Amino acid sequence: MASTALGLATLAACSASDDAPNRGTDASDGGPGSSPVVDAADLDDAADASVDSGELVDASLPVVTCAKPPCAVDIAAGADSVCVRMSDGSVRCWGSDIGHALGRGPDSTDSTSTPAPVDGLTDVTQLTGSPSYPGDVYCALRTGGNAVCWGSNDKGVLGRVVEGNVDVESSATPAPIAGLGSATAIFAGERVSCAMLATGDIACWGSNAAGQVPTEPRDDVALLSATTFSLGSKGSALAIAGRGTVALTDTGLISWGLSGTYLGSGTGVLGREVSWPSSPPGKIDISWVSAVSARASRACAVSNGRVYCWGAAPTLGADSVYPALAGVEPKDAYSLAVAVGARATCAVLSNAKSVCWGDNAYGQLGGGDAEVRATPVVVESLAGAPVRFALMDTATCALLQDGTVQCWGQNDKGQLGSGTADALPHFEPKTVVLTP
Repeated sequence: MASTALGLATLAACSASDDAPNRGTDASDGGPGSSPVVDAADLDDAADASVDSGELVDASLPVVTCAKPPCAVDIAAGADSVCVRMSDGSVRCWGSDIGHALGRGPDSTDSTSTPAPVDGLTDVTQLTGSPSYPGDVYCALRTGGNAVCWGSNDKGVLGRVVEGNVDVESSATPAPIAGLGSATAIFAGERVSCAMLATGDIACWGSNAAGQVPTEPRDDVALLSATTFSLGSKGSALAIAGRGTVALTDTGLISWGLSGTYLGSGTGVLGREVSWPSSPPGKIDISWVSAVSARASRACAVSNGRVYCWGAAPTLGADSVYPALAGVEPKDAYSLAVAVGARATCAVLSNAKSVCWGDNAYGQLGGGDAEVRATPVVVESLAGAPVRFALMDTATCALLQDGTVQCWGQNDKGQLGSGTADALPHFEPKTVVLTP
């Protein structure tokens, strides 16, 4: 596994005096509707709160405490499927099984609305998922740092080699990544997946058509094995979008890949101006970041309790090259986490509530209606405090603090895990029965 160091001439360490970026403007009003939305006056009041007074907020997420073991402790989603990591180290999935995303064996390709274990997968400590042609891809980190992936395998995103050639066949069986040793975290992507190593370096495999493996030439041919590179600072998390990657490091956010589409147009997730369509790693001008998420051509980060977003707007609103304040926090709370989907975004707030905004054709924002929102709507009727969200294309699931999972939105492929599939929109969260 070759390793290459990348020099970042523009990289500067964040300091306590750094301010959050002010290039962007708040999101515009989403219009009238029956759903509760965050009041604009509250957002103005929030601008004068502690996050602007120089004080740092506590952005730690609440810990999942199982009400009834085994319970869910982590959640990930692709376009039409969901997987959860259970407290006993197993993984359970439901939804579309196109590309064997559910891990139910080579003979299964049917959608299912009933959660069931991934065959043979135990001792899981971390879970990640992403859309990937023709369906979804999932990867898991196991005890001891061994990583495995299964599901769709577009451009070798599973990281498998057979008889000296990259395997591009989808697989229901979790298997190791060629050339990857022990990892500390793993992150699945649409055409490239990556892992964090104990050294702080990053190892990636799959397609490099978007330059998401910056030490290798841009090429749509899958890499033969995991390729390791250094950003010059220690990474702790990655957000892999369709054509770019954002890394959370000990010196701030760093991005690389395409600035737009493969043809050079549009706005991507780099969060900065670049001179060429494909950019090597460079610093994004935002400080005190505690969380980052990306999908398709959009990224968001939590900076000292506030959500900033950039890239292509999935629905209403304008594209933004630079991080722009999303304006999702009411005056009595700040953001702890953000989850970006292909068509919507959700944030977990410090007051045990949550908000979502974006496309809402199937009620996936959780506000009780089907109105598209450019400004956040409060997720109604959750059975408890949310810890994190998993956004599919047209449905949403939330992991709650007691280890239960609730889902809402479209259910034509069993995305809601309710035991049945139907073509109706579902506006209210329903609890998923994770175990028989």
